[in-house]
Amino acid sequence: MLTPKSPSGRNWKASMAQDVAKGRPTEIDYMNGFVVDKGREMGVPTPVSAAVVETVREIDRGQRKQSPENIGLTLKRAGV
Repeated sequence: MLTPKSPSGRNWKASMAQDVAKGRPTEIDYMNGFVVDKGREMGVPTPVSAAVVETVREIDRGQRKQSPENIGLTLKRAGV
């Protein structure tokens, strides 16, 4: 897992990454899922957010392990 350093030099980890690491359900539906839903309502495609939601849901369900390879998979799903 990537843990960037803040300007103060301390490591930090996004709350969703902490959830995944601890086996807790993520807030993906309230974050990127919200973007996907609103985009759908407005007729605006959100392929990257939709792909992120799909991948993270798979991780939440235990169908996919947390891995850097998921980045490429997600971008491919998004058509990027």
